[in-house]
Amino acid sequence: MKTMVKNGGIIVLSGLLLAGCGNQAKASTPKTTGQPQLTRLTKQVKSLYADSKYEMPAKQLSEAALTKANTQRDKVYKLRGDLSKAQQKTFKVDQQQLQAAKKIFSVQDTLNTELDKDQVLKDEDFKIQAFSNDFTYLQAHKAKFAATIKDRATLLDREVKAVALVKAATTGDPDQTKIDQARDAINAVNVQAFKDKYLPKLDEAIKKLPKDQQADQAKKQAAAGDSQLAVAQTATSSSQTASSQPATTATASSTANTSAPQGQTSSNGGSSNSGSSSAQPSASKVLGVSFISQEAAGAPEGCEAASALEALHYKGHASGMSLASFLRTMPIASNGNPYQGFGGTPYAVVDGVYQSIFPSAFTPWVAGFGGASNISGSSLDGIISQIAAGNPVVAWVTLNYQGPQWHHYDWGNGIDNAHVVTVDGYNGDSMHIVDPENGTYWISKGAFNAAYSYMKFAVAIS
Repeated sequence: MKTMVKNGGIIVLSGLLLAGCGNQAKASTPKTTGQPQLTRLTKQVKSLYADSKYEMPAKQLSEAALTKANTQRDKVYKLRGDLSKAQQKTFKVDQQQLQAAKKIFSVQDTLNTELDKDQVLKDEDFKIQAFSNDFTYLQAHKAKFAATIKDRATLLDREVKAVALVKAATTGDPDQTKIDQARDAINAVNVQAFKDKYLPKLDEAIKKLPKDQQADQAKKQAAAGDSQLAVAQTATSSSQTASSQPATTATASSTANTSAPQGQTSSNGGSSNSGSSSAQPSASKVLGVSFISQEAAGAPEGCEAASALEALHYKGHASGMSLASFLRTMPIASNGNPYQGFGGTPYAVVDGVYQSIFPSAFTPWVAGFGGASNISGSSLDGIISQIAAGNPVVAWVTLNYQGPQWHHYDWGNGIDNAHVVTVDGYNGDSMHIVDPENGTYWISKGAFNAAYSYMKFAVAIS
C-alpha cells in the first residue's frame, strides 16, 4: 500500500480549522531522547538528494553516504518506541527516501558498470531482473529521475536480451529462425560497437546451416549490410540461390512452424512466395499505433491490457483512458483461469499463478470499448489481411520470440514465457511490432510466426 505524508497541510486543533500551521505543530511536538538521532538521520537523508522534493540524486550520492545514513537509520530504529507520533511519521518518510536512494544508487552503478562509455554490455551473464525491479520502483516513486535514465535502461535491457538470443543461435544445432531472431535483436540495439561485436558471431552459426539456407542468410545480411561473410556468400552462391529458393522456403517453413495449416504462408515470409496463389502482399504498410509502456504504469504483467489500449487508441476508442484506468476494468479470474479472466494481478509477479488473460475473456472485455474480433487460429496471412484493412492485431507470442516454456496448471497447459504485443505493420520480410515492454521494432516474419504459432491467439481491433 502506498502512503502519502503531507506536511504543512490542514490541521484541526481545538475545534479551529488552521491552514499552513506547520510551525505551530512543530512547536508543540514534545521532545524525546530519540529526537537528536532522528534529526541527524533526516539531515543525512536530505544530503542524498539534490532537491527538497527528493526527486533527483545528489552528486555526492555514494555507497559510503548510503552506508552512513543506513547506520544512522538503525540507531533511530532502536529508539522508535520513544518517538512521538509526529516523529514516527518523519522517520517513516526518512526510511522511504533512504530505500529509494539505495535503488537510485543501484541502477546508476549498474548502468555505469555494465554499459560504461562504449555502451556495450560488459558481462554477458548479467542477470537483469533485479535491475528491472529497481527501475520499475523508481518509475513509480521517482519518476523524474527515472525519466533521465530511461534510454540507458532500455538499452541495457535490449542488449541483455540480444546476447541471450545470440547464445541460443550459436549453441546446439544450427537453426535459421534463431539466427533471424538474434540478428533482429542486435540491430534493434542500434549501437554500432554492439553490432560489430555480435553480428560476426552469427557468421559461424550460418556456416553450419545447409547450403540453401546459407544463401538465404547471405541475402538478408547483404540487405542489412551486416557482415563481410554476406558479401562472400552472395558472390559464391548466387546461382545456387536462384535454383534452390523454393526448397529454402519449404525448409524454413517446416522448422519454424510444423503445425501450420495447409496453404499457410511459409514462416520466413520471403518474397520467394510471390508466385503462389497464397502469397503475402509484397507492399509494406505500417498503421502507426502509438506505444504505451506497461512498466511506466507499474504493471510488469500488464502487457495484454497495454497492447489492447494501444490498438483501441489507434482506432479512436477509449481515448480518455490511461493504462491505469483501463486496467481497473479488466476482468479478474478468482480461480486463476486465463480463459475466464486475468489470473492474479498485473502489478506484481505472483508465484504459482498464470498471470495472463486469453482471447475468450479478453475479446468481450475489449469489445466493450470498441470493435474486437477473436481471430485466433489465423495464419500469418490472416493477420496481415487485418492490418491491410486498417485493423491492428493483438497477438500472443513468446517473450523475446524464444522457445516456449510450457507448464501444467489446474486449467490446462500454459506458456510461462508468453508475452502479448500489438502488430501494426508488415513488409516483404518483416512484421512491425508495438511492444508495451520493448517499444516499436521490426521482427522477421519467420521469428514472429514461430513465436505466434505456439498458441495462435490473436484479436483484431476495428
